[in-house]
Amino acid sequence: MFSKGPATSTRYIAAAVISILLLLLAQQTNQLTRLKDSLSFIVHPVLIVVDLPSQLYAWLTESTTELSELADENQRLKDELLFLKVKLQKFEALETENTRLHSLLESSFKIGEQFISASLIKVNQHPNTTNIVIDKGSRFDLYKGQAALNEDGVLGQITNVHPLTSSIILITDPNHAIPVEINRTGLRTIASGSGLKNTLTLPYLPHNADIKIGDLLTTSGLGGVFPSGYPVATVTKLAPLPGEAFMHAEAKTVAKIDSTRDILLVWSQQQPIPILSGAPEEPEVPTDNAR
Repeated sequence: MFSKGPATSTRYIAAAVISILLLLLAQQTNQLTRLKDSLSFIVHPVLIVVDLPSQLYAWLTESTTELSELADENQRLKDELLFLKVKLQKFEALETENTRLHSLLESSFKIGEQFISASLIKVNQHPNTTNIVIDKGSRFDLYKGQAALNEDGVLGQITNVHPLTSSIILITDPNHAIPVEINRTGLRTIASGSGLKNTLTLPYLPHNADIKIGDLLTTSGLGGVFPSGYPVATVTKLAPLPGEAFMHAEAKTVAKIDSTRDILLVWSQQQPIPILSGAPEEPEVPTDNAR
């Protein structure tokens, strides 16, 4: 071990005395202040360089955090936008369906017929016929031959009835014919299914018939199947057939048959049904024989 000698003690004492003198000098003059100011110009860049790595690290950390938060926020907004778009599609579909059903109800009340609505559940396509299946049957008092429409016009008529479902033959089916009336003139004829999409033929029009392209064909009410006044088709083609008694005529269905989903079943006046099921029956009037 080294012991402190008299020389070491002397140096400590001298350093302490010098420090005290410098402090006393600093209080009496501003020379020391000027020296410190001069040294600060030299030390400041060094301090900046020394502190730069920590500041750079803090900036990088903050920037990375902000970018991560922005990425998370962007993804959250994208997910929310997708969710809202899906909900909007559903709302649009519900609005469209509500409009269709309102049109069905409004058209039925205007006409004054008794009705019930049904939905399409199946389309059966065969080489010679096309029919659709709906979700209501005999439990709702539907019957064979009953007229089927949508919000635009006539679709067809029921051919088979089951307890929960029914089959409808379309008016465009080649095996179907419907009595119609030219709305402009009152001329009555028959419209037959052509087997083509939304197309009917008018096979029994004489060459001198008062009919024009654009004329509206409505149900005539003959036959008792379709109540009168429902729109069926619009005349689109008239062509004479030399040597034939009748011209060639075609009409386009008013109802968009290929895109129909909601269907209206109408009861004719010959076959009324109670509007409210379970309505109380009128009491019997006693006869003389019952007394």
